[in-house]
Amino acid sequence: MFSLLIKNGLVVDGTGRPAFRADVGIQGTKITAVGALDKTPAARVINADGLAVAPGFIDIHSHADAELLRYPEDPAKVSQGVTCEVIGNCGMSLVPSHRGSLPLLASYAAPVLGKIPDTFCPGRLEEYLSCLAFRGTAVNCVILVGHGTIRLAVMGMEPRRAKKAELDAMSSFLRQAMAEGAAGLSSGLLYPPGCYASTGELIALCRVIQPFSGIYVTHIRDESDGVLEAIEESLEIGREAGIPVHISHLKACGPRNWPKISKALAMLAEAREKGQDVTWDVYPYTTGSTTASSLLPPWAVAGGEGEIKNRLRNPEMRRQIKINWQEGLPGWDNMVGPLGYEGLIISAVGGRKNADCVGLNLVEIGDRRQCHPADALLDLLLEEGASLTIATKHGCEETLEMILKHPQTTVGSDGIYSGERPHPRLYGTFVRILGRYVRERRLFTLEEAVAKMTSRPAFRFGLKERGQVRVGYYADLVIFDPETVGDRATFEKPAQPPSGIVAVIVNGRVIYQDGQFSGELPGFILKTKPGQSPVKL
Repeated sequence: MFSLLIKNGLVVDGTGRPAFRADVGIQGTKITAVGALDKTPAARVINADGLAVAPGFIDIHSHADAELLRYPEDPAKVSQGVTCEVIGNCGMSLVPSHRGSLPLLASYAAPVLGKIPDTFCPGRLEEYLSCLAFRGTAVNCVILVGHGTIRLAVMGMEPRRAKKAELDAMSSFLRQAMAEGAAGLSSGLLYPPGCYASTGELIALCRVIQPFSGIYVTHIRDESDGVLEAIEESLEIGREAGIPVHISHLKACGPRNWPKISKALAMLAEAREKGQDVTWDVYPYTTGSTTASSLLPPWAVAGGEGEIKNRLRNPEMRRQIKINWQEGLPGWDNMVGPLGYEGLIISAVGGRKNADCVGLNLVEIGDRRQCHPADALLDLLLEEGASLTIATKHGCEETLEMILKHPQTTVGSDGIYSGERPHPRLYGTFVRILGRYVRERRLFTLEEAVAKMTSRPAFRFGLKERGQVRVGYYADLVIFDPETVGDRATFEKPAQPPSGIVAVIVNGRVIYQDGQFSGELPGFILKTKPGQSPVKL
């Protein structure tokens, strides 16, 4: 007898092979049969006639670290078919940390992770896992350790290279977290304090995770004018440390850099041909989202929010920031240069005072306030601090589709949780792939799209028995209508659930069906090291 039987579905099994008609039988947490199962009774039956049955989607680039503590049902992701999230990306994780570093961590991470719950106690990775276990989660989780978080715990926002004792301390934090179940190290080299780290520091830390079969996942140092050099740095780190590399949300910002995408893909293909283990992901939007403070030159963000505001009050330093925006600095990802002020749109503010700016670009705000767009941005940063978030019109459809179509590309949302109007990718990434790029644009087949969001990220992180509809695999599944599935989230109204998602199943239990959350919290923490079983929350 099955605990759950899915009847009459079109099985898109995650491998990329052609879909086929079959029933899927589940007993407990696992798939126990795939085929014609008319004669086997079941405690519960879902009729999937006219619907697709696929592995649950794996969000390879999530920022749900704090969100899972606030809302363990994970509604933004579950409603679009996500059953597993890789958290701790872009150098931002909640642990390892300590009480002394918590204020800096909260300021540093809140624009991306959202508010850290008051009940959160900083500490080791295993203590964070205990916090998750206290409430449970609807989805499975893979956890990365953030380089920025470790650096904050050891060095604060010091804008310099690490001394030997500091590097040793960071290595100790990282080694302990890997022993407690982290999958690898992430970096956010655009953001402070990651931007202050040398390549050598990152190589040394990546050597720490090599004995644990860890992976290095990186928001590279420059996604604009220096994107090719930044990709080469990530490849160098992987080669020198002897570990796999995964590049987050591959892109090239601004029209003058769009031709570099074909060169970037060629560089990555050449590295793979030479035997280097490197992959990448992308989100299916030409507009991104980031913290407004990341637009400042590195010297201007040293020391944290208090020091930033002191500099923004200083006329000479404001003048120097504007010069840097105009002329750039060596090794700095100056997004203002390639995007222009018209390509930077305010997407979130902290209070009502500047609420009228949300949805406007900096040129429009400058016109309203009768000042230069640069001064409008500096004034907003002074008033809003870390709560100010920017949407960036960085890409074009041609280069996005070039990246999406590449056979090695996987999909990650990079959804952030700040403000009332977050980027719609938080609510729409995976269904947008199925609706816009499969059904409408016909960029690739349904089978290829599902593989990019299931078996390939599972393989990338060594997740055993995940990412396929296959006997003996865990029953992480999504049932959807291929004819209607799609995103409805917009920049004006991002929190709109998608269309076409009928049911979502995690570890054999239905967590979402017909627009309703069941309240079930069956998620596992997924250990990525060989031979280890998942840990039940």
